[in-house]
Amino acid sequence: MSKNTESKESDNFLLYVPQKKHDLYEVKQGKVYLIFHHDKPLEKFTRWLVKKPSVSDLELDELGSEVWLLIDGQKTIYDIGQELYNKFGSKCEPIYDRLILYIRYLNRRGWISFKNDK
Repeated sequence: MSKNTESKESDNFLLYVPQKKHDLYEVKQGKVYLIFHHDKPLEKFTRWLVKKPSVSDLELDELGSEVWLLIDGQKTIYDIGQELYNKFGSKCEPIYDRLILYIRYLNRRGWISFKNDK
């Protein structure tokens, strides 16, 4: 196997294993709510200034909630996509394009990371 082929295989995003970094969440009626505490000094001041609560939440839609619940630190992105397709069928097409965008968004926000097995 050439070095170029090994590099391509190790860069396959579908083989990445996501794991949760943000562990404060609730599941209500099948939807996931990510919970955020605003307790940093700047957040406290801003919260006082605009009269906002110290805790907020973010509701994920049906597909987003299912993806969040499937992220367990063991399944690859490909495995998650297969389980989504088995549950939702063609409703979630194009599955891998959408899933990759969503996983990258969660990673950019710092709510998940990728397991380093290699």
